Amino acid sequence: MVRDHELAKLNRLAGAADQTRDKLAKLPTDVQASSDAAMIAIQQAHLRWAATQRMQLNQVLARQRAAMMEQQRKSARSFGRAEAVARLIKRGTSKP
Repeated sequence: MVRDHELAKLNRLAGAADQTRDKLAKLPTDVQASSDAAMIAIQQAHLRWAATQRMQLNQVLARQRAAMMEQQRKSARSFGRAEAVARLIKRGTSKP
């Protein structure tokens, strides 16, 4: 039961990291050239906003990756414990 809880938590963390990666991928990296000065100013402002968002999302993604690594460690430990208990139970039931 603990193993399943740990694996579910790992899956939730992985899903959150995937969503963050999707958000990063949707941010613009360049714009089409324009001859209108007002449009150029708007595009530049939007690119500055996107750069700020990208920095923030990269920080979020780094924290999410760190949490995933920690959760992978916990999940592996829970999985190992569950396997050990299963072997002990199997060994105990196979004795006459």
